[in-house]
Amino acid sequence: MINLSYLYGIALSLLLSGFIGYERESQKKPAGLRDTMLVCLGATIFTIISLILRETDGTYDIGRIIAYTVVGIGFLGSGVMVQMKGRIEGITTASMLWAVVGIGILSGLEEYSLAVICAGAIYLVLKLKHIKIQIETFKKIKIRKVRKINAKR
Repeated sequence: MINLSYLYGIALSLLLSGFIGYERESQKKPAGLRDTMLVCLGATIFTIISLILRETDGTYDIGRIIAYTVVGIGFLGSGVMVQMKGRIEGITTASMLWAVVGIGILSGLEEYSLAVICAGAIYLVLKLKHIKIQIETFKKIKIRKVRKINAKR
């Protein structure tokens, strides 16, 4: 029989990642709605698999699959980043995908409140780009070389 908490975790991960993915999609970013949802769902599925393996074999370390999921998303994220005209593009997208894996893991571990809080935090961080913060640039400071004067006594 299917554990209902697993279904709740899957549903929550899809909902939260859809919320974040929609923001990325509306900004015309490389990883949009479907990509974000699939990455989060994958993390939730692998976390649930870890929990099922622990139930069948009480000695199984659930952290192993979770750790490999986090490492694996690093490879996906590095593929999202590209260098164009001397600038590196896609760092925020790669970081967002990495953070969304965390939401998927939390959803799979039945940490629903924490998953919602983290999703909200990710969404707010992504919206920071749209808040204009002016930072005064510093003028170049000339550094003068000071000569040491040997005074004779």
